[in-house]
Amino acid sequence: MITKQALGSTLFGMADILRDKVEDYKAYILSLLFFKRLSDNYEWETENEIKEFVKREGRQPTEAEKKIIVTQKHDFKIPEGCFWKDVRDASPDKKNEKLNKAVNEIADANVDRNGKAVLKGVINTVRWNEPAPDGSGSKKLSPQVLTALVSYLDAVDLSNKNASVDVLGDAYEYLIKRFADENKGGTTAGQFYTPQEVVDIIVRYLKPQKGNTIYDPTCGSGGFLINAAKYCKVNYNNAKAIRLFGQEDVWNTWAIANINMILHGLDARIEKGDTLLDPKFIEEDNELAIKQFDLCMANFPFSQENWTKTGQPKKDSKGKTINKKDGSPQLEYPKEGYCDPYERLVYGTPPYSNGDFAFLQHIIASIKDDGKAGVVCPQGVLFRGQPEKTEEEDGQNRKADDEYLIRRGFLQGKIDHNGEFTEMHNIIDAIVVLPGNLFYGTTIPGAILFINKNKPEHRKDKVLMVYAAREGWYKEAANMNTLLPHDILRISTILESWGDIDAAKTWIGSEKPRLKNLIQEDLDFKLLEIEEYYAEDIAMQTEKLTKAQKAIIDKEAKKEKPTKTHLKAVETAKNTLDKLTNEKDNKIAAAHEQAEKERQAIDAVEQELITMLQDPELRKRYFAIADMEELEENEFNLNIPRYVDTFEPEEEIDLKQAITEFKATINQENTLGNMIDELLKVLN
Repeated sequence: MITKQALGSTLFGMADILRDKVEDYKAYILSLLFFKRLSDNYEWETENEIKEFVKREGRQPTEAEKKIIVTQKHDFKIPEGCFWKDVRDASPDKKNEKLNKAVNEIADANVDRNGKAVLKGVINTVRWNEPAPDGSGSKKLSPQVLTALVSYLDAVDLSNKNASVDVLGDAYEYLIKRFADENKGGTTAGQFYTPQEVVDIIVRYLKPQKGNTIYDPTCGSGGFLINAAKYCKVNYNNAKAIRLFGQEDVWNTWAIANINMILHGLDARIEKGDTLLDPKFIEEDNELAIKQFDLCMANFPFSQENWTKTGQPKKDSKGKTINKKDGSPQLEYPKEGYCDPYERLVYGTPPYSNGDFAFLQHIIASIKDDGKAGVVCPQGVLFRGQPEKTEEEDGQNRKADDEYLIRRGFLQGKIDHNGEFTEMHNIIDAIVVLPGNLFYGTTIPGAILFINKNKPEHRKDKVLMVYAAREGWYKEAANMNTLLPHDILRISTILESWGDIDAAKTWIGSEKPRLKNLIQEDLDFKLLEIEEYYAEDIAMQTEKLTKAQKAIIDKEAKKEKPTKTHLKAVETAKNTLDKLTNEKDNKIAAAHEQAEKERQAIDAVEQELITMLQDPELRKRYFAIADMEELEENEFNLNIPRYVDTFEPEEEIDLKQAITEFKATINQENTLGNMIDELLKVLN
């Protein structure tokens, strides 16, 4: 059986073949990988079922029985002539056409009981036979490159015989993360990948239960849904203990999400479309009623402009489009109000120029009366918008902003058109403020908003606010910041305990082993990656050294003296081998050292948290539990510094030591000044 490290590294090697040949090359790699998986597994399933038949019946199946095995014993159908081997064996000039035909016929052949195509747009999302845009008659993906790709992947058996669902699924996720890492500064990575650490915090706080329905309205590649299933596998020994639902608007990303579910062996319904304007999950008996789920997890597009799609480019007096600094056109929107046919905007209509509160209200509408949600959003959601002010208060009469009213509604309840409360109900459970530059494709600081429509009685009028953006509570890097295992422990412990030290101790006791296991798994992965990276080069140099040494031995056996060339060959091969071995050993040592630091950091954070929870003053620097009175005093502004002490104290100075050091510095300056004076006298 192949390991996920070896499979992941092998698959990512395909990127080297495709890089700079096509845009969005991840779609080509992931689609080809999926096709080969279906083909390899189909043939393995057939062989395996025939073996089981022989074992069970004591004879070979008849041709009629073989036909039944072939047609009925597979999750997916593959028409004759559409297997991997058919594409592999096609001549280079026919390979594009053959592959395109194969995936399209597979897409057409697989339908569910209702006649709906289940692989359409998934396995055939890439147009393999697409002509080059220059009109030359050549292919967009050259036959030579496709032949190289097919040959490269042909060496890997992707059937269950060699690659289990877990290994293949993990390798697929590894690929997705690698693609996101390659495009950190770009705009597309954030569309399909949310950092695993953030996903982990949300899933573990929401705690999916057996039978729950889980929904992600902007699911990207499906990370939240996959991790919810993994949580169930660990806790209930069944990844299918929950039902998964997602919607995604970008075609390629939608396809990736579907493939991700299939490769993980999960039954999930992933729909394609704009969640705000065309929600796909609606009640069967009412197409304008939003379907509700037990849990929702999401990382929606931050501050999406023109979410109603009604904006038009703004023109100057001469009819010329007015552009923003980035070159995109300024938009203006119709004066008449937007009417949501699904009646989700019950807390108010957000500005058309920013869709944050539109997504949040869709999510709230999509969870049951006892439902919960964990949502990644920009921090602006916490404080954008101003309350109503009178002339006496502000020097002028000012209406309350829509975003302020919506946020207040989340905390106090819905209001009617007269501004009267129709219900008093706080649905915001907790807020985690995260460091900036944590998400792919944006440097905007984010937060996690936890929503609970049925909060416990003792928390109904309270909101937990966790400040996780303090310097030193995350790993800073030039391109992107990350949360380490001990950072996750700090955040999750505060969320779970709500300041209760006994609850914190219980949670830490269960989390420490899990996080240390994750550190070990990560270390094992890195070590195998290092082995894979150096194996071929070290083997090659070892062979060169052996040959060079043998040449000298052969010379000496003939009573001949080795030449300088022979000796130089041995020296060069040995030096190169030593250099490679040292590099490898240093990387291995560094990986072990980093893992040990992370383990020690977990132990240190445990002590830090216990100390903090025992000190009322220290607690204020980590979190706050704000009640409704405090929230009202702050006019429902949820900006964390209003509740948590985010001030970074300056390092305390030992005054006596500082004076001593200052005097020593002055004395040293005087001594140097005297020396310079003496030297000048000599020179004069």
